[in-house]
Amino acid sequence: MENQQIAASVNNSVIYIEDMVIAGITPLLLEEWIEDELLAELAAEQGFENVRKSKLLQDRARQVYLRDELLEYAYARVSFPDSAEVFRYMRSDSLTYMVERHYYHILVANESMADSIHEQLSWGENFQITAERLSIGQKAGIGGDLGFLTAGELIAYGVPVEQSVIEGLGDVISTNYGWHIFLVDEIRKLEDTSRVVRSLADDIHRQRMEIARDSLLTVASEGRDVFLDSTLLQNTQQYSDQSTDGSEIE
Repeated sequence: MENQQIAASVNNSVIYIEDMVIAGITPLLLEEWIEDELLAELAAEQGFENVRKSKLLQDRARQVYLRDELLEYAYARVSFPDSAEVFRYMRSDSLTYMVERHYYHILVANESMADSIHEQLSWGENFQITAERLSIGQKAGIGGDLGFLTAGELIAYGVPVEQSVIEGLGDVISTNYGWHIFLVDEIRKLEDTSRVVRSLADDIHRQRMEIARDSLLTVASEGRDVFLDSTLLQNTQQYSDQSTDGSEIE
C-alpha cells in the first residue's frame, strides 16, 4: 500500500499503522506480532503448513469477524426493559413471578439414575440426605437447598414453567446441565422484588437479542442454498473420535 507508514514487517509480511487501528492492535503487541510471524514463516519453511487447513482457518476468522460485526450492530439497537415494563410482565403471570418457592434440587448425569432416585423419593426417602449423597449440583453439600426463588428464575435456566410452578416433589426433567429433580416445601409472597426485577429484565433483554439474531438468520437464509449432513449430527461422538486421532485435513 502506497503512502502508508509501516509499523512492523517480516520479509513480505507487513502491518501498517492504519491496520493497527482497524484491528485494535496496540504498539505493545508489535514485538509479539514479529515473533509470531517469524515462527510462522519458519514453520512453513520446515513443512508444517497444511495449505488447506490455513485456508479454512482464514475463512473461519473472517466468518467470525463479520458475524460479530453484524450482531454487535443489531444488539446495540435492542432495548433494555425498564422496571415498569418488567412489573407488567410479572403481574401477567403472578404464579411464576409474584411468589417465591423454597426449592431443593438434585442434579445427576443420566436419566436412568434420575428415575431411580425419583422413585425412592416418592416412597419417602429424605430429599436432602439423598441430595448430599448423589447430587452433582453446586448445592449438594447443603442438601440441594436453593433457597427461595421464583419459578421464573428457574425458567431462565431452561426449566419448563410447568416443572417450576410446583408444590412438593416435581417430575424428572432434563436441561443442558443434566437431569433434575426439584422439591418445594414452602411458598410465600415475593419478598425480594428488586432481585427478581433485575433477573427478569436480563432475561427479557436476552430473549430480545435472540429474536434479533433469529430475524437476521431468516433474512440471511433467503435466496441462499444451505445444506447440512444430518448423519454427522447423528454420529457426533464417532466423528469426534475420528477427528482427534492426530490426522489432519488433506
